[in-house]
Amino acid sequence: SFAVTITVNDVAPAALSYNMPNVYTVNSAIAALVPTVSGNNLSFSVAPSLPAGLSLDASTGQITGTPTSVTAEATYTVTASNTGGTTSFGISITVNDVAPISLTYTTPNVYTIGSAITALAPSITGNVTNYSVSPALPNGLVLNTTTGVISGLPTTITDTEIYTVTATNSGGSTSFGISITVNDIAPGTLLYNTPN
Repeated sequence: SFAVTITVNDVAPAALSYNMPNVYTVNSAIAALVPTVSGNNLSFSVAPSLPAGLSLDASTGQITGTPTSVTAEATYTVTASNTGGTTSFGISITVNDVAPISLTYTTPNVYTIGSAITALAPSITGNVTNYSVSPALPNGLVLNTTTGVISGLPTTITDTEIYTVTATNSGGSTSFGISITVNDIAPGTLLYNTPN
């Protein structure tokens, strides 16, 4: 007699895929990402770890949750395994910030050439990664692209114009139009020489 060892493995999984691309907003629950795959008795894993707040169900391969931090676009490799082998798929996931809203500044603003202005600070709701302005501010005035503060000393007489400041983050942008005028220095006391 002779003992024969026989192993019967599953058919190796194949054709694993997910919908792509996947762009989410921080603190908003995602619709479940359900895999398409052929094969039985599967277990799933992912590398690297999914963005904070998202999780992979090891038995179904579904990705669910509420992302809790902004995450740049990255590829996460999901692998489906059984006794017959493995198959993998790289899924692209991005988690954007909530777009900023309600940007405002004090307006209108009338300045005098050669006199430093009181800094104009924005009021805004949400995180901002960058501020920009169009058209360019009057000569001598500058926009801090990190804080959105406008400051400086105007050096050129400028007619009234609307300058559109835009606040941006990974989720989107919001804009506000500021009215700025730069006037000449008012004339001083007018004197005449008169005969005695």
